[in-house]
Amino acid sequence: MSQAGTLANPWASKIRQHEAVAAADPDLAFDLHVLSGPRDLAAHLAARRDRTVVLRPEISDDTGSAVLVRPGAAPPEPEIRRLWDRGGRIVAHDHVPGTPCFVNGVVLDGTLHLTDVWRCFSLEEGPRSLLTSVVNLAPGSPGERELAHRLAPVAHRAGLATGPVTFEVVTGADGTVKVVKFAARAAGHPLPHLCSLLGLPDQAAALAGGPRALAGRPADPGFVADYAFVAREGGRLVRFEGLDDIRALRSYAGDIFLPTPGETITPTTGEGGAGAILLRHQDEEVLLADVEFCQRRNRSGVFSVIP
Repeated sequence: MSQAGTLANPWASKIRQHEAVAAADPDLAFDLHVLSGPRDLAAHLAARRDRTVVLRPEISDDTGSAVLVRPGAAPPEPEIRRLWDRGGRIVAHDHVPGTPCFVNGVVLDGTLHLTDVWRCFSLEEGPRSLLTSVVNLAPGSPGERELAHRLAPVAHRAGLATGPVTFEVVTGADGTVKVVKFAARAAGHPLPHLCSLLGLPDQAAALAGGPRALAGRPADPGFVADYAFVAREGGRLVRFEGLDDIRALRSYAGDIFLPTPGETITPTTGEGGAGAILLRHQDEEVLLADVEFCQRRNRSGVFSVIP
């Protein structure tokens, strides 16, 4: 990114973000290491052969840019080269177990209000953690209130006075919260659409309607998820294995996009997958069980292709 671009977005740098997070609350910050070149990176990884290390470019406009170097595995050199090709430095931290979450909100008169929170589900595929699904946290739940309380100092420290803000965090079973990154922008597709399906005001509606819009959120909107299926091989699709079973799930609410036999699909390397469905149910346990069913099918592979 050019200097002009960095000036236009002062929080584009993950290093600057980390500094703001650590200043607001040291417990929210990863133990971040800034690596200026391949030699620094090689030395860092050599000292951490016994753990998973997460690598990210200092500046990136896209999602899914993290590369994982797992214990006992050789560093994924092609993926790492692509990180350096982005220019700038690489930031590294040890992997922290927990649940990744997207946390979206607005700042109104200097006060952070959360609009929607999404738990993330992924499949571990080599040097990548591929996002497969997001499920909303119940609005007004203790988990949402705790995240609002913990993240408010970060928004204040970053000088965000009015406008949208989105965070990516990891929440641990012991109550820990770590901020992966944040940005003063609205969340991307499909989160606003999923909000609308639940009747929840997204960030744009909250900015337009203010605290009154947030106070009018339905108390029990139920739960919704998108689910993306991973293609491990590219080629012409012969069939989608077990599709009837997936469409028979109690929370199945329709196809978002699915390839049909004869179409050409490409291997999944980022977010979105080669096909996706919508899940929705009033009972959280039912929906989460269906997400886990899809996870098991996804691990086994659902796309039968001819190269």
